[in-house]
Amino acid sequence: MNHDYNGITVAALTTTYDLKLVVLSMLIAMLASFSAFGIVERSMSASQQSQKILWNLFGALMMSVGIWAMHFIAMVSLTFPIPVSYDLATTMVSILPVMFASSIVMWLMTLKTFSYYRLLIAGLLLGPSIGLMHYIAMGAMRLQAVMVHDMTLVYLSILIAVILAMVALKIQYAAINQHQYQFITKKHLVSAVVMGLASSSMHYSAMTAVHFIPQTTDQVIDAVPPTTLALIVTVVILVLLLLTMLIPHLLRYKQLVNSLNAEVLVKAEILHELDHRSKAQTEQDTQAVKAAQAALLAQKAAMDEHSLVSITDVKGTINYANTKFCTVSGYSQEELIGANHRLLNSKQQPKDYWREMYLIISKDGSWNDDICNLAKDGQEYWVNTTIIPLYVDEKLSGYTSIRTDITEHKKSEKKLKLANEEKDKRAAELALAAIVFSHTREGIIITDASASIIKVNNTFTEVTGYSHQEAVGKNLRFFQSDSQSAEFYALMWQAVNSKGYWVGTIWNRRKNGEVYPENLTLSAVKNAASEISHYVALYSDITELNKTHQSQLQRMAHYDDLTDLPNRTLLAQRLNQAILQSNRQHNSLAVAFIDLDDLKTVNDAHGHHVGDELLIIISLRMKEALREGDTLARIGGDEFVLVLTDLTKTEEFNKILERLLLVVSAPVIVDDLVLNVSASIGVTQYPQDESDAEILIRHADQAMYMAKKSGKNCYHLFDSALDDAVNLEQEKINNISAVLDKGEFVLYYQPKVNMSTGEVVGVEALIRWQHPIRGLVPPLDFLPLIENHAISLDIGEWVIDTALSQISQWQSIGITLPISVNISAYQLQKTDFVERLATLLAAHPDVSPHLLELEVLETSALNDINYIIATMKSCISLGVQFALDDFGTGYSSLTYLRRLPASQIKIDQSFIRDMLIDPDDLAIVKGVVSLAKAFQLEVIAEGVETVEHGTELLQLGCKLAQGYGIARPMPASAVLTWLDSWQPDSAWLS
Repeated sequence: MNHDYNGITVAALTTTYDLKLVVLSMLIAMLASFSAFGIVERSMSASQQSQKILWNLFGALMMSVGIWAMHFIAMVSLTFPIPVSYDLATTMVSILPVMFASSIVMWLMTLKTFSYYRLLIAGLLLGPSIGLMHYIAMGAMRLQAVMVHDMTLVYLSILIAVILAMVALKIQYAAINQHQYQFITKKHLVSAVVMGLASSSMHYSAMTAVHFIPQTTDQVIDAVPPTTLALIVTVVILVLLLLTMLIPHLLRYKQLVNSLNAEVLVKAEILHELDHRSKAQTEQDTQAVKAAQAALLAQKAAMDEHSLVSITDVKGTINYANTKFCTVSGYSQEELIGANHRLLNSKQQPKDYWREMYLIISKDGSWNDDICNLAKDGQEYWVNTTIIPLYVDEKLSGYTSIRTDITEHKKSEKKLKLANEEKDKRAAELALAAIVFSHTREGIIITDASASIIKVNNTFTEVTGYSHQEAVGKNLRFFQSDSQSAEFYALMWQAVNSKGYWVGTIWNRRKNGEVYPENLTLSAVKNAASEISHYVALYSDITELNKTHQSQLQRMAHYDDLTDLPNRTLLAQRLNQAILQSNRQHNSLAVAFIDLDDLKTVNDAHGHHVGDELLIIISLRMKEALREGDTLARIGGDEFVLVLTDLTKTEEFNKILERLLLVVSAPVIVDDLVLNVSASIGVTQYPQDESDAEILIRHADQAMYMAKKSGKNCYHLFDSALDDAVNLEQEKINNISAVLDKGEFVLYYQPKVNMSTGEVVGVEALIRWQHPIRGLVPPLDFLPLIENHAISLDIGEWVIDTALSQISQWQSIGITLPISVNISAYQLQKTDFVERLATLLAAHPDVSPHLLELEVLETSALNDINYIIATMKSCISLGVQFALDDFGTGYSSLTYLRRLPASQIKIDQSFIRDMLIDPDDLAIVKGVVSLAKAFQLEVIAEGVETVEHGTELLQLGCKLAQGYGIARPMPASAVLTWLDSWQPDSAWLS
């Protein structure tokens, strides 16, 4: 190749390689890398830091000399057409960069944790250092030529060295065993080969980047010829390789010698003991001596298997350790031999412990104690240790240590100690508790989970007069007086069971009948399963403290705790007084029974604390609307009784009742909530209604019931005919309850179809009364009677259960037919509706919940939209579907329709019936169909009685329908026959 040099085109020298020397140079690099990596791993298994440092330095020397030797063997393999020699000083200096880098790389490889950051540092050190060594060594060449470099190839050669070095080191990291020295593994060989290639490839790619331009000079070249350099390099590398192979063997030989010496010492000690014993015996004891010898030898064999035996010199350096010692400590023989016994020391023993140990040994000839040692993995283990001094020619030469592993024994001791301490602690606590229980001045009652008394203390007997024997087995209700209402106790137990305790003042009754006040703390005690197992009542008799507050206590006995209105007791007194006064003065009085509408809805939706605040505000408003002398009493949760006296004409109480309706219905703000309730009021007059106090209240209650039926937020005046009607209605309700018990209710099913395809999409379950005399009684004759009555809940559950059973029966013969069931607002708003529905579904595990559809009246959903939405979502999570029934008859807004989680809306039959002749009804139907499409809901029309109705609905986009034009309601037995014969009108089919 020609080059421009000083403006003259000159041909570069032609060079050739001796292939044998090239291969030799690469093998030397690989062998040196293998040796260096092996030395590094040997360093990691060394027990002392000084040994680790020496092994690292030796490994770095091995690697750097190997790379250096590879370079100069490779240079010798290159043949020039002119004489070449090497400057010895520069040649020797060139090894320093790679020697420095190798030392750091060897240290990085001994670290316990691998990271790519360290790998990158190692590669960036080793690659460029090889390059630097190469170019320094190139500068040692002496020949009549100038070197010209291709810098691109120069940088490329260094990059190749960095990458291959990182690959080799990564493989070697993976091959290193941190705990045990390994001589040859597959990964060791691969990493050595790659590292050899890293240094060799750098050299030969760098030589490709240089061209030698001949230059004539008169300078005398004083340097080492290539043959001499090759000889020097060969001698150096052979010596290092020989050392690398010999040193591990020499170390193993040293360990073997130490081990043999230890065994000799043990045997010498045994023979010494035998000799000592034999000299002490007479000739007649020869057989006994032999038996002793056999016993000692057997004891030694047992020690090798069960005991930890070690021998140290006088400085504590371990010369011997048996297999059991290595197994328990976790160290190998190589790690233990030559290490100091302090390697095993834990922090359990005090500073002067070992000094005192050696004093006892020198004084008594042996030493025994339990000590805590530290294993290689950092775990502590306990050994019972006996140490005996060793003497050679009556001179102390070391110590024999015989240890027995007692770690498990120590753990058991510790557990037993902790158990005893815990036992003593519990005993002390129980003793203290017993003293406190007996001597405290507060009464203490302990009951089981059913509130039956199982233990009382002495103070209880002093306060109540009941002995321990009289109290045990009694329920806590045994001591109650009549001073607090049933609602009071219900709230008290509710607090105990929800919060875990209740604190307050309560009135109880002593054995002598005296009612007394006490400050009570009632707490629930739970077991490990978080179930209430006991109750503890702690109370103080506050009779003496309360003597100055008798008027307040009297008030508590006659006034409602929440509203401070007269309670039932005071109401009875005042009403009787009012009747007597009316008789004397010959004037009238009125008794009004007031029930707050929808208070339960407020409690269910927002909690009882909000409902209580609402009650307080409403009570205050009603009280302010009354005249002086009138009595307003609270007798229940949302029930009040009003006594109006000194009435001369009916108009007087009419105005008062209207004022009450007005103040009750006004909005109430509680915790930023705007609440609205109303009142239903029933009223009766005395002496027109000539009854006693109790019956007057009952008559007012009956009139209130009629006010509720009239639409709420109104009042109704009692008359005798009303009383008869109410009694008759109650009798009818009782009869309906008996019908359910006798099984006279049946379900009829009306099919629902897709008119455009003829597919039967489900049936609606409709209740009928199969009267034994009257025959089939339509629902309008009995359902209105039980609306908002508890019996409607039982009937509603019966309908759902029967429908699920029917689905199951149809499924058993291969027919899958969804059933829709009507749900009343009263049933849906019950707080346990979701729980009861889940129970019914669980009773029919073979029925998929999505086959049950609940139809809810649109108007019922509007009573409490938030509560209804929450309930519907909980039911949907069980798998059931919802339809909004009689859609269009209520007053729902688009917002409500969007929020209600129904999947279907039903157009009420009142709009379908006249849609063909009434444009307003037709417009409503069109609007509902459009709304359903907008909200992506199914729409179904009920009351389809003619083909024309169905045709018009299909044109409007409503495909689902039910009605007499499709099928009348029928018993379950007739459904299968109808399914076989059903054919849609041809005008409907698309």
